[in-house]
Amino acid sequence: MSRYYNKNAKSRRERIGFYTAFAICLIAVCMAVYSTYNTVSDNQTKIVSTAETGVVVVNEPVSHVTVPVPTIGMNSVSDFTIPTETAEPETQPTETMQDETSERGDALETMLAADVSLSMPTKSGHVLRRFSRDSVYYKTLNIWKPHTGADFDGELGEDVMAMLGGEVTKVYDDKMYGKTVEITVNNVTVGYSGLSAVKVKPGDEVERGEQIGAIGAVPSEASDKSHIHVYVRVNNEYADPLSFIGNDN
Repeated sequence: MSRYYNKNAKSRRERIGFYTAFAICLIAVCMAVYSTYNTVSDNQTKIVSTAETGVVVVNEPVSHVTVPVPTIGMNSVSDFTIPTETAEPETQPTETMQDETSERGDALETMLAADVSLSMPTKSGHVLRRFSRDSVYYKTLNIWKPHTGADFDGELGEDVMAMLGGEVTKVYDDKMYGKTVEITVNNVTVGYSGLSAVKVKPGDEVERGEQIGAIGAVPSEASDKSHIHVYVRVNNEYADPLSFIGNDN
């Protein structure tokens, strides 16, 4: 009986020891699984947080996270333009007088070829633009060309007087210079352009200082102040009208 009891007690202790060891192993396995799960969960949380906020945590292992980098596209250089502003040319082009003058000639010789004296065509006698064989800028036309006369400014409707006595040879409308009157004596012709209220007609004889019309408009110089355009031709050569003013002997 004693031997049987001892044998059962030993068997019972062995079973208790086995279950105890098994329980310990099971607890250890569960703790390892739990620890692994927490680690993976933390890493996933950090990755999601980083992707959402765009902030990378220093010294933390982050993988498989792609951060998009913004780019600036440029199809071509022509996509960018710099506004520019139109202005008068700084340099003056060279240009011959072509139809307006057959040659540049010598201005002094042209003056000596005409023994005449001219008076002022307007009361003030103020010169707006002088004669120039070189090209000058015409703002209205936006071109460069010689200025083959002299411009005298004044108020619209102001009287215009003959600078030289002689015969009225032409009265006509010019698309560039407006209503024009030409008065000729010997080899000298004086033209007055930009007139209104013309008071003479071809064939009339006029005296110096006699009214021939009034200040009107010069279409090709409309951007300038009101004025008349006066030109002088000596033997069909254009000359500076101002060179003959006050040329009395």
